[in-house]
Amino acid sequence: MINQVLYIDDDVTAQLIFRLASNKAAFATEVHTATNGQQALDYYQQLAEEQGNQSYPHLVLLDLDMPVMGGWEFLDNFMQTYYVQFPDTRVFIVSSTINPEDKQKAAQYACVLDFVSKPITSELLVTLSHRIEKQ
Repeated sequence: MINQVLYIDDDVTAQLIFRLASNKAAFATEVHTATNGQQALDYYQQLAEEQGNQSYPHLVLLDLDMPVMGGWEFLDNFMQTYYVQFPDTRVFIVSSTINPEDKQKAAQYACVLDFVSKPITSELLVTLSHRIEKQ
């Protein structure tokens, strides 16, 4: 079981589905959510300010298309500002469509493991859990 997960998606229904699937799959002890990239960066800023904080989400599930700040912009900012402080963070990009150009772009980010398709199911989370354990 993963200790903490951050699910970033502007769709509150998708967030609810993720929480339900996570509970069913016993995927994560704690699930944190953000509705856009800026809200997620604000969360990491708060964690960074808590000196010596060893507890943070080691897994992020990230939607790409969101208002305020999308997934790519979040990744750029996270890698530049927070990745050094939170180097064990791994990201799965969550998308309803997978553009081959997006896959190429994602490969440029050291923290991105792969793309996963919506909707998130408990079966998918079990598969991801096994993949993460092998890392």
